[in-house]
Amino acid sequence: MAIPLREQRILLQKSGNRCAFPRCQRVLTAEASLPDRPAVLGEIAHIVAESPDGPRGASPLPAAERNRYENLILLCNQHHQLVDSQPQTYIVERLLAMKEDHERWVKKTLGPTDGADWPAEMRPMMAETVYSTLLPVERLPRYVYGVACSLMHERDVTARLRPLRNGEMAPFILRAGMLFTFQNLNDSRGPFSDLVPGRSAERYETIEWCDDSDRLAWFMTLMNRALNKLTGRRGLMLDRAHGRYYFRPNEPGQESVIRYRPLNQRLASRKVVWQPRSKRTGEGRGYWYHRAVSLRFLRIGPSDWCLSVRPELHVTLDGVRPAPSGEIGGKVTRKKSRMFNYDLLSEVNFWRDYLSDRRPRIILPFGPGQHIVISTTLMIGTVTWPGIPEEHAKPFKNVRYVDDMFSWAEVAGLDAAEGERDEDEDWNEYGDPEEQ
Repeated sequence: MAIPLREQRILLQKSGNRCAFPRCQRVLTAEASLPDRPAVLGEIAHIVAESPDGPRGASPLPAAERNRYENLILLCNQHHQLVDSQPQTYIVERLLAMKEDHERWVKKTLGPTDGADWPAEMRPMMAETVYSTLLPVERLPRYVYGVACSLMHERDVTARLRPLRNGEMAPFILRAGMLFTFQNLNDSRGPFSDLVPGRSAERYETIEWCDDSDRLAWFMTLMNRALNKLTGRRGLMLDRAHGRYYFRPNEPGQESVIRYRPLNQRLASRKVVWQPRSKRTGEGRGYWYHRAVSLRFLRIGPSDWCLSVRPELHVTLDGVRPAPSGEIGGKVTRKKSRMFNYDLLSEVNFWRDYLSDRRPRIILPFGPGQHIVISTTLMIGTVTWPGIPEEHAKPFKNVRYVDDMFSWAEVAGLDAAEGERDEDEDWNEYGDPEEQ
């Protein structure tokens, strides 16, 4: 279906007869002498392809909206070919940002000044929200449990664990001849019950541990080991040498794609394992990229914690074998050098979406009343400053995931479990099958 003339006119006028690709801004008509006519060098490109089989066509955007101005971008013929041949690099949200950047530039350049091009010291001050790469922790386990343990190696403990219940996790550490965990060690049906003779475990308040420097380090280790459980359940691998989790291919030698909710759309696709290809020949290069993330809990106040989300890249030779360390730095640095603030925010958003399964919270359960609860709403701050140029301001809609009936019920279940534990005066009796 042809693009309506009205939509074409809006796009051409807002684009100022210039290519919208960053730092191109090529004039899209070439003058000519009679009898020749001016040459048209510009092309109207679809951000989401008109056809589902086209570049970025796998989108929930209705067919009736794909030929509207909002889904069109004006490019020179060279950059039109580039963005359509590399749809995993030039994803929908990146093209939308490119379009917005360019049209702001046109408005600023051709329209009346609004002070955006004044020196910083002359611009009026404004209050602006700044988004971080941190997710706030809403709840911590109230207790840490410990018991004397004669086993010297953690693998021996793992070998004696009983099956977990109800999706629970059982991170643990061995320190000073003791086994410590968030699981109630005196629960006769718990995963550690074979290692606790005669209900001899001790219970410690988390608050007290966090006031002791040595035990605070142990507590943080337990917290971060819980992340190993979360990422493992989400199908991620741990690169121990670099402290990051990464995607592996579903099949050897095959690229992998994930559906997720980006910053300004309902759903989109993104490659998480792929082999870069030569722009000139189209041949695959001798290495593979895997989207990766570094996750770590951080204490930011006496009782305040957050989860740091730092997007990374993992590099392999064939999708499986790690690339030599000397070959990784240059490849990753070159890739990151092309990542601007909005790209970084998009990556952080991808990871919070994937790890939470598009829910308002990430919940790590260790048994009744014992949870880590992480909000998926990015921590923010407010700065008062002259602001950034308008063409670099990129708003986004999916700031937070809204609670629905299921997520509310999930939180209500946690509250009920907390209430039961608060009323339990004799914690040593908890979990006795004779009293159930």
